[in-house]
Amino acid sequence: MASLRQSSVLPDANIWASSTLHSWFALIAVETMGSWSIFWTEDIMAEAVKARRKRFPRSSSTQMESLRDRIVKHFPDNRISNFPHDDTVTYKDEIDSHVHSAAVHANIAIIVTDNIKDFEGIYNDPDDCPYDLLTADEWLMLAAESAPHAIDQVLMQQYSYRLKQQKPFNLVKSLHDAGCFEFAEYIRVRLQEIA
Repeated sequence: MASLRQSSVLPDANIWASSTLHSWFALIAVETMGSWSIFWTEDIMAEAVKARRKRFPRSSSTQMESLRDRIVKHFPDNRISNFPHDDTVTYKDEIDSHVHSAAVHANIAIIVTDNIKDFEGIYNDPDDCPYDLLTADEWLMLAAESAPHAIDQVLMQQYSYRLKQQKPFNLVKSLHDAGCFEFAEYIRVRLQEIA
């Protein structure tokens, strides 16, 4: 087996479908300048756009297209393509087999998904799984522990962007609503310390 790409991350569609998580993940990857390498597939992008369209049926095509366009712009060389389906394992949810197959093909170190249960049990022995499975909250906390200064920079970018929109916002609540309870608390504390 080939060695894993260090700090390589493959976010599942449920991460990209969330506006909150999409912006945090992308900004952290850009801000850490290669400390984290975010990878993607066309299948994952299509699934994310479909989920967003379902939530926002009246949005313009530009809003939907921008999801993929931003990923392509910031991570043009990190698309995983031409990967075979991995028939050597048993899938709990075959719909997610493309995510596993892409990760194995590209030697990804971490899959980030909020559907961990769909990936559990793929291998009879969990130690055989070649990548780590993390929730969005777990990965964001890992990023915060490894690059706290970068998280502060992203926090300030998020805050400035929201201020310019001139609409009420609450970064902590948005993270909490996205299921990132621990990271939301981390950001709440950082906001108090930075202010």
